[in-house]
Amino acid sequence: MILGKVTELSAQSGIAPQLLAIIKQALALRPETLSAGRHEIDGDDIFMNVMTFETAEPESKRYEQHREYLDIQVLLNGQERVDFGPLGAAISPDIYHEDDDYLLCDAVSPRQTLHLQPGMFAIFLPGEPHKPGCISETAQAISKVVIKVSYRCLGSESFTS
Repeated sequence: MILGKVTELSAQSGIAPQLLAIIKQALALRPETLSAGRHEIDGDDIFMNVMTFETAEPESKRYEQHREYLDIQVLLNGQERVDFGPLGAAISPDIYHEDDDYLLCDAVSPRQTLHLQPGMFAIFLPGEPHKPGCISETAQAISKVVIKVSYRCLGSESFTS
């Protein structure tokens, strides 16, 4: 998991240059002005999902993780809590849904928590379980964009087995 601010992308160290370019390209499309739903950047390899929804109690949500895509979650409005765990932290995950590249679980160990504010982003690599959309302080409507990047775009082998 990588955490940062979109206003400091150019100064962010440790992020592959091609990934920085993808994030900048997606943000240049001004996702805050787009309708909710999927917006393609490079077909199925790079796209973004723009969404607005109400945050919920963490206990009512499940962790998700992916095998094929990185999730770059950028909070546009509101405050959001995201619980997450490192690679291999998922406890008793469900079956993998290959068509939609996800699997779910109810718990991770160890569990970590972050609180996003507008303009912050979190990058979850394949295999890293994460539970976005949780109440940070109070339930509220939030807007965010999730940039989905196939790991193949970064010239990488699969992150998980």
